[in-house]
Amino acid sequence: MNKTGSNLLFLAIGAALGAAVGYIAASDKKDEWLRSINNLGRKIKTATNNKIQEKLNDLDNNSNVE
Repeated sequence: MNKTGSNLLFLAIGAALGAAVGYIAASDKKDEWLRSINNLGRKIKTATNNKIQEKLNDLDNNSNVE
């Protein structure tokens, strides 16, 4: 029963995402939405890269201490 509930949840999430993508594709503001999504993706990528670099620097500094 637990597996069935999980499958239904993922099916519902997939349907919602599909509907959202369809809405955006048919929207008059498609280009604006795509620019906004690209900007968000760039921000996430930059923040992730900065955090990874910070952690690598911390590891490097900690290995030099010993």
